[in-house]
Amino acid sequence: MNRRDFIKSTCNVACACVGISALSLLQSCEDNKAYEQNVDDNNDGGNDVQFSIDISQSPYQELGSVGGTSVLSPNNIDPLGLLLIRASENNINAFSRRCTHSSYSLNAFNSQGLAVCSSGHGGSFTTSGSVAAGPPSARLTSYSTSLTDNILTIFN
Repeated sequence: MNRRDFIKSTCNVACACVGISALSLLQSCEDNKAYEQNVDDNNDGGNDVQFSIDISQSPYQELGSVGGTSVLSPNNIDPLGLLLIRASENNINAFSRRCTHSSYSLNAFNSQGLAVCSSGHGGSFTTSGSVAAGPPSARLTSYSTSLTDNILTIFN
């Protein structure tokens, strides 16, 4: 192989690599609000999946007071886990930790009451699940909850 052929084939390979990289970057910024996060294999349409925790136990004790937050690890309701916030004396809200823009996981609510996407795109959500800053355009998926004494049950 002469020098000219070597440079030509090397440039072709480099262009292909750059093209593939550019395509993957463009695809990573698509809006994933239609992601099928919960699939009901039974097709009965009911709330047959539930998850319970005792909020008096560590690490959920912050949920004992209004405004307290916690994060659940991946579970049978959501594979990225859940964001929890004590909205009132009788209610704890549960949201998916899946960013509606990039499907990356969300960090726990910070001191400003925002859950920021771990992707670095700048997306964030309020404690009510609404978009605080783009690029996400859809609010977080929320789940029904029931609080009896210190037992929080979350339903799919």
